[in-house]
Amino acid sequence: MAGIDKIIAQIEADTEKVCDSILSDAQSKADQILSSAEKQAEEIISDGKEKTAARVVDIKNRGDSAADLEEKRVMLHAKREIISKMLNEGLRTAKTLPDDEYFALISGMVEKYSQPEDGVICFGDKDIKRLPTDYLTKLNEVSKGKITLSEDPAPIEAGFILKYGGIEQNCSFDAVFAGESENLSDKAGRLLF
Repeated sequence: MAGIDKIIAQIEADTEKVCDSILSDAQSKADQILSSAEKQAEEIISDGKEKTAARVVDIKNRGDSAADLEEKRVMLHAKREIISKMLNEGLRTAKTLPDDEYFALISGMVEKYSQPEDGVICFGDKDIKRLPTDYLTKLNEVSKGKITLSEDPAPIEAGFILKYGGIEQNCSFDAVFAGESENLSDKAGRLLF
């Protein structure tokens, strides 16, 4: 029996060697898989950090851009409001000039807006009552054509209306300021800002 015990002992020893070899190979492969998985995990984490950092920068840039745009929008609105107030104040001032300055302004406007033909000038009720003596003569000196005074008051607060045949040219201060508002806004903007 001693021979059988030796054979069994040899088989057990050989089996133990094969098992140890298999376990060693399995442990080596498991270590390689674990190492590869750890490396992949580190790459994924690193890539995630880079993507997150890039997203943070992108979100911050978009936020900065939106804030800049909003600031510009608010500033533009404020500038427009300031210019609008200035234009309204200019219109109010023009309407309330002392008579001599007011009618000097009207003369300049007649010189600018008159046509080289006979026409009729219409003033509002308020202006008709305060027309200077011989003012029509002064207007005809600067007008490009002969102007006569309308007997009917125009439905305007300040300024005048010129009529040439069936064509009316509204030179009321409100109409002139409205028509020139873009140019006046540009000039005021350049002066202010």
